[in-house]
Order: sequence, then C-alpha cells, then structure tokens
Amino acid sequence: MTTTVVPFMLKGDSLVAFVDDKMPLINRGELTRTDMIKDAGYMRDNGTAMYTQFYTELLNAKGVTPVTDTDTMEQEYDDLSEDEKDLYDKITDVLGEKWTHEETIEFMDELEDIGIYSASEFEDAYEYTHDSYSSYAEKEFSEYWCIDVLDAQIPECVLSAVDWQDVWDHNLRYDFASIETVNGTFFFRNN
Repeated sequence: MTTTVVPFMLKGDSLVAFVDDKMPLINRGELTRTDMIKDAGYMRDNGTAMYTQFYTELLNAKGVTPVTDTDTMEQEYDDLSEDEKDLYDKITDVLGEKWTHEETIEFMDELEDIGIYSASEFEDAYEYTHDSYSSYAEKEFSEYWCIDVLDAQIPECVLSAVDWQDVWDHNLRYDFASIETVNGTFFFRNN
C-alpha cells in the first residue's frame, strides 16, 4: 500500500481525527498501524515509524496521562497510613535502599503476619540480618545470639560440637520469628 507523505507530524485534535478516520481501514486489514503512524508524519529519515512518539502524542491529545511505575509507587505510598509510612521509611533506613518498592511492601505484609505494624515495633523487635537467603541463616543466628548477645562462655572443645540448628529448632524459634526474602533472612523478637 502506498502511504501519503505528510510534511509535518499531526498533533492534538488533528491527530485524533486522523486516527478515528483510519481505524476502520485498520480493522478491515486495508491499512497497517505502522503505515497509519507514518502517514501521520511520525517517521524517521530512514523510513521507520516513530511508535513511541506517535502514541505519546495520541495519548496527550486525548487528555490521557500515562501512568508510570513511579506514579504507581508514589500513589501506593501516599495511600499508606501514617504508621505504615513510618514503617516503610524505617525499613528503608535500617535495611537499605537496595529494596524495590514492591519488596518493601511485601516485607511489610510479612511483618504484619508476625505482629509488627509500626516503626517502633519494628525497632523493638529487629535483631539480626543474615545477608543471603540460606539454610544456614538459623544456625548463624543461633550462634550469634548465644555467643555475641548472651555472651555465653562456651569452651572451644564444646563450641565445635554445638549443633546450632538444634539450638534454633528446640529453643530460639519460640522466641524469634524469621522472614526469608531475596534480600536476606531477617530475625525479629516475638512480642
């Protein structure tokens, strides 16, 4: 099919009217969307269609503001209660900004499951982070808790024989909750 050369890019109401006029042809298979875009003047010097510019201008002409991921994130954040915003900000402060918005929201859901709803509850309950998702996280937490926090004086000859997973399984798991994420395993004191 031969395309009409347009000396300029159609904009605003002219673009909307042009698209409305061409849609029946597209629906009947008599015109391709690419040809319609080129006919509206959205074509590079090498003859390829400028899809993004065309559809952006068409949305603007129709008064539609495209929603971006950033807009969605900001809206979700704005929709949070003040306590939830404080918790969100505390997670970002304590655990780092490497988390995506989605990961932070999912983590907040996990925290809610263990009874943590606010930044102050988070601060009171947070104990330890194991840097990666690993089957060793509970063992390492148990050793950390007993040696570093409780300052247990265990002789070297006994220390190497301690089964730290058993310490978790039979003792500490009743006092602590763990949340496993792609960003690590996090341990919180039960309230």
